[in-house]
Amino acid sequence: MLIKQRIILISFVESIFMKKHIPNSLTLLNLFSGCCGIIAAMQQQYIWVPIFIGISLVADFLDGFVARALHVKSELGGQLDSLADMVTFGVLPGVLLFNVIGSSNSIINKHCTTICSTDYLQYLGFIYTIFACLRLAKFNIDTRQTVNFIGLNTPACCIFILGFYMHFFSEWQYSFNPEIFSYSKYFAIAVSFILAYLAVAEIEIFSLKGNPFNWKENKMRVLFLISIIPQAIFLEWIGLSTIILSYVFFAILHNSTQKNQSFDSSNV
Repeated sequence: MLIKQRIILISFVESIFMKKHIPNSLTLLNLFSGCCGIIAAMQQQYIWVPIFIGISLVADFLDGFVARALHVKSELGGQLDSLADMVTFGVLPGVLLFNVIGSSNSIINKHCTTICSTDYLQYLGFIYTIFACLRLAKFNIDTRQTVNFIGLNTPACCIFILGFYMHFFSEWQYSFNPEIFSYSKYFAIAVSFILAYLAVAEIEIFSLKGNPFNWKENKMRVLFLISIIPQAIFLEWIGLSTIILSYVFFAILHNSTQKNQSFDSSNV
């Protein structure tokens, strides 16, 4: 009887130990997949990039979900999550922008009869990476971001850049119009700076959490989710970028609505 109790106790302890490491394992999967995405991007194997980012997005969602479900949230898990996100949603998108600017440059140079732009502009793609790092550091110590986000979260920024990157390499790179590459190069630079700003901006952006039965609270969330469908169907890869634009638009609209409701209630 005593031996049986010891076996049960050991099994219980082992199950607790294993449960504690499931969320961290998912976080490390996010990190590993992000590293693979960086290698794929640097080797111009662009078709693999969305696959690795997709794996990372799923792992990033599941690690927090599983930690809450199993009641094994930890300080270590929180730190690991930010470090993994820095690689996958900070460094990798910077590499994607670096590639777009560099590819545009090399194609423009082929059509150039005078002195063309040099490659140093490629490094401006990493402006976003710098501010993604700052955002993730702020997120760890900002107690206001337990329900909603302050600034655009790094996975959303990554999705926007992925949409632009995939549209460039699946559509625009086969165009023989040098103007398209010139515009795409400067657009990629603008994207780097705009997303850098949005990542640390003091703009409240709703998360997809909340009470699903509260229409007033979730109206903009529902409208945003509905807007995803036509964009995903008709806009192909660039639809990923427009979806994130819609996300920011509905978040700002949500904030405006909430302020108006608060103002009206205070005047009653």
